[in-house]
Amino acid sequence: MAALPPKLPSGLHDDADVTGAYCKCLELERIIRSEINSGNGVERQMIYCRIFGYLFHHFPARDITKFVQEVVNINFDCEKLLDIGKCFYVYFVKLLMSYKGHISTLSSHSSRGSVDNLVDKITNELQEAPQNHHTAKMRALARDGFRCVVTKAYDIFTTVDDVKFRQTIEKEGASTTVTDCAYIFPMSPGSDEETYAASVWAVLDCFGYHSLRQELDGANIHRLENVMTMDPTVHYLFETLKIWFMATAVPHKYETEAANHLYLIHRPKCVTFSTPDPDKYPLPNPTYLAIHAACAKVAHLSGAVKYIRNVLERMEDTHVLAEDGGSSELLYTAILSSMCGSYVTLSS
Repeated sequence: MAALPPKLPSGLHDDADVTGAYCKCLELERIIRSEINSGNGVERQMIYCRIFGYLFHHFPARDITKFVQEVVNINFDCEKLLDIGKCFYVYFVKLLMSYKGHISTLSSHSSRGSVDNLVDKITNELQEAPQNHHTAKMRALARDGFRCVVTKAYDIFTTVDDVKFRQTIEKEGASTTVTDCAYIFPMSPGSDEETYAASVWAVLDCFGYHSLRQELDGANIHRLENVMTMDPTVHYLFETLKIWFMATAVPHKYETEAANHLYLIHRPKCVTFSTPDPDKYPLPNPTYLAIHAACAKVAHLSGAVKYIRNVLERMEDTHVLAEDGGSSELLYTAILSSMCGSYVTLSS
């Protein structure tokens, strides 16, 4: 895990509240490091501290005022600062355990004679906002041209019986793949929907995006602005925070970044989202993507991803996982229960 940078990003040095909050974080990091060197088991508290600290460097918006105000409101209390990091840690745990590929076909539409007819049929059948995963996938496919937004490989189930698609693929020399409907903010990965939702809301609240709760609550999680068509490998990398998209000066054009450069081999450096109709088929929300990117970077830089993986591996080694693979909720509960313990406190 990387130590926090000693200085704030340019542009934040002149704000006394920001500087005070970050100095408190650096002080807390120093004390926790001393405790670790003395043999005290407070590595998890270091993760929380560094999650909080790296938020200053990778905040998903230029205006960090609301986030800093939250810090000021808790009077720079060290335990409460660590609680902010813990909120993100809980969310990262859920994300790293949440990936489930959702490969589904459009067999009811595959007999159509052209892509245009297929798009028209989907549009006519789905006048309202998507209410479930299946309808979200159908709308995303239509918007994304029936192909992965990153690799540009065509959805294999859509192309099987479509003459126009086959001609296009042969002319372009394009590839085909099964596709998933990938969520920027994923659906609840298990039965514990309230706990998962609470972790999402906590993260959004920390970022100051209180209004997004209504946008994403309930069936709104399936809104088109929150989904993209991806091949299963890209979907896995995206949803588990291994790759993310960074906005450029060009609207809806993003640079692809990754925790490991190997994840981007034979994949494009930039991704541009497009739509045949921005009203009927809105593009992925830039704010959602910025939050995802911030979480991904903070999760890796703070050491949270590595730490959570180690916990998962230890629990697997001790047979916490059931043989039928049906114990993800048990494993999640075990990970969260392992987070109990006292915080390091700063001496006055």
